[in-house]
Amino acid sequence: MKVTFISPPFGVDGARSAGLPIAPPVIEYMAGLTEQVHPDARVTLVDANRREFDPETFDADLVGITVLTPQAPWAYRTADTLRSHGFQVVLGGMHVNANPEEASEHADSIVVGEPETVWGRVLADTRMRTLKPRYDGPFCSLSGLPRPRTDLLPDVYPFGSFFTARGCPHSCGFCSVHAAFGHTVRMRPIDEVVREVAASERRLFFNVDDNVWGVDFDRSIALFKEMAKQVKGKWWFGQGDLVSAQHPRADEMLEAAREAGMVAIMCGYESDNPRVLRELHATSKQGRDRLDAIKRIRSHGIDVMLFMMVGSREHRAEDFDGVLDLTDRLCISAHPVMTTPFPGTRLRDEYGPYLIPGIGWDRYDGNHATFYHDDPEMTPEARERAVRDLRAALFNWPKMFRRVGHIARSGFPMSHIASLMIQYPQGRAFKEFARDHEDLQRDPNEKRPWWRRRSRR
Repeated sequence: MKVTFISPPFGVDGARSAGLPIAPPVIEYMAGLTEQVHPDARVTLVDANRREFDPETFDADLVGITVLTPQAPWAYRTADTLRSHGFQVVLGGMHVNANPEEASEHADSIVVGEPETVWGRVLADTRMRTLKPRYDGPFCSLSGLPRPRTDLLPDVYPFGSFFTARGCPHSCGFCSVHAAFGHTVRMRPIDEVVREVAASERRLFFNVDDNVWGVDFDRSIALFKEMAKQVKGKWWFGQGDLVSAQHPRADEMLEAAREAGMVAIMCGYESDNPRVLRELHATSKQGRDRLDAIKRIRSHGIDVMLFMMVGSREHRAEDFDGVLDLTDRLCISAHPVMTTPFPGTRLRDEYGPYLIPGIGWDRYDGNHATFYHDDPEMTPEARERAVRDLRAALFNWPKMFRRVGHIARSGFPMSHIASLMIQYPQGRAFKEFARDHEDLQRDPNEKRPWWRRRSRR
């Protein structure tokens, strides 16, 4: 049996993005799962963000496409074409979980939930050409999971990936992770995580857990200490909350994380505007003193990038200015994204009356405005210009080098190198996006970005 997994492009209208340095985690993992449940299957992986995919010159018994919301239009068009040529197509992923009826219109079958307990049946039914319209995978044990196949993609990626848990204890209104994987965090066995990372031929990784630390401090510290013992010469970038860095055992945990190879972490800061934090239901993960938490993380030689939301209905023009001022004051990097009411989230329900009609799913990419704002100056076009101006101001060589210089010496040299490896492609991707949308850029005769002109009035 021939099985092909496709990771769709992220750009609007299916345009590829050059700013993704990580090998697509889902399709590498699904290749490993396929090998585990059907060892005779021949698996092919396609990263459509790196290479053109032509459905006309293609052959497989089953095509699996993993779908995030901004990828949905491309995934649906491709699936429709493949099915018209007689190929069996199954769709899965976060967008399919949130919109199963919509996805079903473009597939022979969909997988809703976690695939581990149902994938064997999907492959058996594929062989008999008796695919069911839908397979529901319940939450499963994370013991004995397959290792991802990291040898099937033809391109070279700076970063691979690994995960240690599923689920998130927080309930942020803009996030669908807790809906997809549960509020109870399920942990992989420590020895399985460590063996997987140690055996990989890659040296740099993104940890794709929604929160890699703090849910269970004993477990987090034990995991990091075991990685430090057995995983040598490898480094990784994680995601985590700030409240964990304010715990009485935070210093012990952070020291163990650095010894385990953590060089940087993205933390959900969201906004300095308290109205926005309440609107996004993101207060619980911040803690009492998140600025101190940031300083504490960095004091252990781990760089910090802040995930920031802009352009929500509670944001004001001066909040764009606030992001830049915050990052300059802390000498820290940030990843600003347009507030986006993704399907399957509480925010989408709350923003329902304000959604812009006719906006395609590929605009739900963190770059575009998808809803109306009450402030007449915060039009969709103005907010889109403002986020591009903000990104341009955040990512330039002097600022990037200055941030690297403020990382503690205990992280030298890998935290410093990794910081540039993360900042540079991010800034390049933002510049490419801005270049492709020059029609919405500000007047070149204007000396100051839109939000700075207004916020100083």
